[in-house]
Amino acid sequence: MIMVLTVGALLLGSLSLAGGVTAATTIAPTTTCSNGVDDTPGLGLICQVTIVNRISAQGGSARVTVRECHGAAGVPETTCTTQTSSLTSPVTNVTQCNASTNGGGGTLRCSVWVTNKFIGMATGASAVTVNQCVGSGDGIANNCDPFPATTSGATVTQCNGSANGGTLVRLECTASGTEPSSHGVTINQCNGSTNGGGALVICSATVSNVRVAAATPTTGSTAAPTAPPTDTAPVSDLPAPSSMPIVLLGLSVLAFVAIARTRFASRPR
Repeated sequence: MIMVLTVGALLLGSLSLAGGVTAATTIAPTTTCSNGVDDTPGLGLICQVTIVNRISAQGGSARVTVRECHGAAGVPETTCTTQTSSLTSPVTNVTQCNASTNGGGGTLRCSVWVTNKFIGMATGASAVTVNQCVGSGDGIANNCDPFPATTSGATVTQCNGSANGGTLVRLECTASGTEPSSHGVTINQCNGSTNGGGALVICSATVSNVRVAAATPTTGSTAAPTAPPTDTAPVSDLPAPSSMPIVLLGLSVLAFVAIARTRFASRPR
């Protein structure tokens, strides 16, 4: 009986975990993954977001893939899901892994990769701005790059107020790449998370921008058939030639000959 109850409890737990995985992800112009979850001690969380935005003068679209995993701190890939969606507008914001895994011994591994493809447009790209690792890790030396980074209104805001609680295992947060002059993506992740002590936090954000030549319309090589001239009638529609003009010409010649003979005969000799 005890065995049955134990198996039932484990089954219910796995079902609730799987349900939480699905509910924790939203793929949209504002994409989210696992905010405010897994605060029970000893849990691990992974979110990996990959975005390809296509931007043109007429608008834009996006292809987004989100991989999300929940499990024990040492083996967070116990339950993973991957979702891929196509959007009719570009992604402009990613918010994930905030206020999560705040139980003791929690682990957090979250990342965002963004590629902006500008079709026939200049990117106007400059170095990505960063605000990260502020008030984190109990002030212990960390592996944040860049650090210190306190830019207000930055493109990447991550790992602030996180990995506190003592006995820090690891705090590593990196941000790199370039941001465009328009149609940029704001990333907000790993803030206020994993503060239960014994924390491991590894988060990263990478943004790149590419200019792509606009497609050139192609024309077919087969020429259209030429219509016949409209001022020329077909041969079958022309009237048949008449013999009357030839007959008249012959009669005129005979008359001329007869008159000439008559005049020649009547001349005196």
